[in-house]
Amino acid sequence: MKLTQAISKNNFRSLLWHAGFLSLAQNFIDIDTVIPAMMVDSGGTAMHIGILTAIMLGGSSFTQLIFAPFISNYSFKKKFLLLGINSRIFALLAIS
Repeated sequence: MKLTQAISKNNFRSLLWHAGFLSLAQNFIDIDTVIPAMMVDSGGTAMHIGILTAIMLGGSSFTQLIFAPFISNYSFKKKFLLLGINSRIFALLAIS
């Protein structure tokens, strides 16, 4: 597959789209401030905050352990990347 100017332009626009929503998500889901404050406001205890922080910090590593062997068997991984990006976007839209 040859990388043409049109493909590069499409990839760049996709990168900007992803980066915009990722930066938006990082502002609303800060592990150190926003999420613990929401947990305390909803009646959570220190134990709940600890469990939530452990899930948010280690959850991505755990899912990588599960899905990495599955995805490594494919030669083209772009569809999985786009699936992850779009699911994050739709999750943010559903929350808002």
